[in-house]
Amino acid sequence: MSKQNKSKHSDYLRRGIFETAITAGLLLLLFSWLAYTFHFINWNPISMLSAVSSSTIVKYGIAAILTIFISIVLSLLYYALLRKRKPFLSGITVTVLLFFIVFFIDDHSPLQLITIFALLLGYCLFISVTISWHQEQGR
Repeated sequence: MSKQNKSKHSDYLRRGIFETAITAGLLLLLFSWLAYTFHFINWNPISMLSAVSSSTIVKYGIAAILTIFISIVLSLLYYALLRKRKPFLSGITVTVLLFFIVFFIDDHSPLQLITIFALLLGYCLFISVTISWHQEQGR
């Protein structure tokens, strides 16, 4: 009976991780598009797909798939490495690491750096708090 109970909890947790990753990826894509639309950043979410010669809708679809894939990888890494830590501190730590990666890749204005940091902070805190919540519910 305990094996069956463990299986239900692990299925719930696995589903929760993937749902969290998909939601976080779509929210990041939406908010980065809004930040681009209101000129807080000059990086369009589909700018990384400039080599693809397709319509804008197809490019946004590909960008959504890539963002969701990155979110799944990040969520699984968070679950494997940091799920038993405090979610706010872990989320802020991951945010700072991702921010430094973005900071050293390209030169940005202060407004863009603040916007990117805020987007990453919301993204990473959403993932960390939600996965920690699913971990607690799975017990």
